[in-house]
Amino acid sequence: MVQPAVLLGLDLGASKVVAVVAVQEENGLLNVTGASQANPEGGIRQGEITDINLTVTAITRAVEEAMRTSGQTRLDGIRVTVDGIQFKGENLRDSITIASADRVITPSDKDRVMEQATNGCKLAKEETVLHRIPQMFHIKGQRDIKNPVNMIGDTLEAEVRIIVAPGSVLENINRALHLSGLQDAALMYSPLASAEAVLSREDAENGAVVVDVGEQLTHMGVFLRGTLFHSAVIPIGGMHFTKDLEITKHLGGIGMAERIKRIYGTALPSTVPAEEHIELEEEGRQVSRRELADVLHARAIELLNMVLAEIGRSGLIHEIHGGVHLVGGGSLLPGMPILAQNILGRPRVVLGRVIGVQGLSHAIANPLYTNALGAVKALHRSMNESTGRPRGGSGLFERIKRWI
Repeated sequence: MVQPAVLLGLDLGASKVVAVVAVQEENGLLNVTGASQANPEGGIRQGEITDINLTVTAITRAVEEAMRTSGQTRLDGIRVTVDGIQFKGENLRDSITIASADRVITPSDKDRVMEQATNGCKLAKEETVLHRIPQMFHIKGQRDIKNPVNMIGDTLEAEVRIIVAPGSVLENINRALHLSGLQDAALMYSPLASAEAVLSREDAENGAVVVDVGEQLTHMGVFLRGTLFHSAVIPIGGMHFTKDLEITKHLGGIGMAERIKRIYGTALPSTVPAEEHIELEEEGRQVSRRELADVLHARAIELLNMVLAEIGRSGLIHEIHGGVHLVGGGSLLPGMPILAQNILGRPRVVLGRVIGVQGLSHAIANPLYTNALGAVKALHRSMNESTGRPRGGSGLFERIKRWI
């Protein structure tokens, strides 16, 4: 009897390392059976590892706990989400001549044209290509082809988006995974994981934006025809909102400012009565809740205007019919969807909800787990689309058996 595949999704964040374990059920659905998180204690900053020992400890704790809660004793595949301030994206295009006499386009032709398009990117010495994402293919007389294999043409043109990152950043992430016992983990750019988690096929086809407001950074991706056309990293995250409160209102430290933001914060000052005040017992004073909202409102406007500028740079602002989907802990600030709707001028702005999985509801409903769930969904999909087994699946049990 073939055992169902057991998959691990891992998200490396600045404040949390998040792990989820999921099992493919007999009906083909993905069942989330384990979930956990651990704090890297400052071992990761803006997507880069700053202390590998702290990072390894956090990865190990998160994965051990997720495995323990899942009750599984093996893993068959791992996908890890990565991002950072130095990650960049670029759209490229190029064409090749089809050499075969019958002019039938082969998988090799498809790979060759994508590689040739990618070669048009002038990488800096320290940069490496993380992803090479096909957008569209064209042959003479027919455009916007999703998959040209087995079609007939004289020339094949490809539009490709590449995601680039410093090689040392990726090497140190792989080093941390290796030291944690996860040697065969495949890396995945976070906006792809976010989209995998929350976008329906229809949304991705019709044009959708995913905005992931993390602790230190905001990542976003613009999707159309089911693929990524634009991505960006914005150097503002939820912690900037917290620091604004502490700097302007002196709430008693970052920890207290974060607590007050979560309990009383809103991005819409107009929804707060002018006379409402918050008692700061340790400070022996009160602070106006509307004034706190004014501070958060200003930062939210700055962030959303930068998101709007990136949507504009994508050239697809009039093709976003699948809506804007907000994910990440920073998106939970009350009022953010309404403010985003006003600034972005989109009729549909929603808090992204993970779709297409079942199991642990507390993880599926928690935005902290969105990217890890997206990673495990992507792994599950690739398994079903290819050989029936996920990549990196063989022999993994031997490498992680020390956890069991």
